[in-house]
Amino acid sequence: MTGVSLRAYARMRGCSLPAVQKAIKSKRISLLPGGTIDPERANQEWERNTLAGGAPRRTQAAPRGAGAKGTASAPPQGMPQPASAMSDPVGQYLRSRAVNETFKAKISQLEYEERSRKLIPAARASEYAAMFSAIVKDALMSMPDRLAPMLAAVDDEKATHRMLLAEVTAVLKKVNKAVADSGL
Repeated sequence: MTGVSLRAYARMRGCSLPAVQKAIKSKRISLLPGGTIDPERANQEWERNTLAGGAPRRTQAAPRGAGAKGTASAPPQGMPQPASAMSDPVGQYLRSRAVNETFKAKISQLEYEERSRKLIPAARASEYAAMFSAIVKDALMSMPDRLAPMLAAVDDEKATHRMLLAEVTAVLKKVNKAVADSGL
């Protein structure tokens, strides 16, 4: 690929001309022999030679003839390979700090929701669930014994319906009272 001017590269990269000039001066990117820039190679060099904190790495300049035909298959000799995630202390620090801040935010949110009574401890929740299920189980298990003699004596469908409805309503009232007494 033929090279482009510094201004054209700045427009392509979305930065200012002085930023491109500074990158060239600090050897963050290199020029082609004609004083132009190969955009693909310059983008790769820019990424490779810029730390997460913004300060460029000090590297040797690429040989003048390297990449003149626009091949970007391998970096010129003397250029460092991209740093792995483990050897970049600034990036590692920033990732650790982001994880720490995320953890603190989640803890704060949980504390807020617990104080605003949107959350309860898991132990209390299991106690409440056991209590409610015991109330429902006892009421439902005793229902056939109480209702069987009365329903056997009734021939009217509406009366049977009223009796069943009254028993189910009584069970629901017991559960509602237990919930209200628990403070949930």
